Amino acid sequence: MDYFISSDFNLKDNVCQYFDTYQCFHTKEHSLQVAKESQKLAQKFHVDMDKCYQAALLHDISAVISPQKMMDIALSHQWEIDPAEKKYPFLLHQRISALIAQTVFKIEDQDILSAIACHTTLKKNASDIDMVVFLADKIKWDQKGEPPYLHVIQKGLDISLKKASYMFLDEQLKNQRILYPHQWLKEAYDDLKK
Repeated sequence: MDYFISSDFNLKDNVCQYFDTYQCFHTKEHSLQVAKESQKLAQKFHVDMDKCYQAALLHDISAVISPQKMMDIALSHQWEIDPAEKKYPFLLHQRISALIAQTVFKIEDQDILSAIACHTTLKKNASDIDMVVFLADKIKWDQKGEPPYLHVIQKGLDISLKKASYMFLDEQLKNQRILYPHQWLKEAYDDLKK
C-alpha cells in the first residue's frame, strides 16, 4: 500500500487518481455515485454531509486488493475473523477500506472510519452516518440496472434511516439474498428490530 497522496489534498481527486492507478474504473464510478447519494440522504436526514461524503468516497477503496490479500492483511493485524469473512474473504473489504482510509488517506475521524468499516453489513448501534453510507451503497449498487430491493429502501426512507436500514436487512434475510450472514449484520438486524 505504498501509494503517493498529493500534498495538495483534495479527497475526491486523490480517490479518483488512486482508482485510476489500479485501473478500477468501475469501482471509481460506483464510489462517486455512492458519495453523491450519501450527500442527498445526509441532507434529508440532517446528518453531517461532509463526513458522509468522505466515507462514501472511500468505502470501497480496498477494491484494488485481492480477497486473499485482504485475508492476509486481516490476519497480520490479528483481527477476529467472522465465519462469513472466512468463507467469503471479500467481506473483509469494508474493514480493509477503513484501514486504507486511515493509513493512506490519513483519515482520523472515527465517524468516517466507522461508516466505511460497516458499509456492507452495518452493525449494532449504528450511527446516522453509518446508516447513510450503508443505504447509499445499496441504492447505488455496483451492478447493472436497478436494485431489486430499491422500493423497500425508498419506502423505509419515507420514515427514517433506521426504518430503511431495518426494512432492507429484513428483505434481504427473508428472501435469502445473503449467502452467509455476517455477525455484524445479524446484530444490526436484531438491534433495529427493537
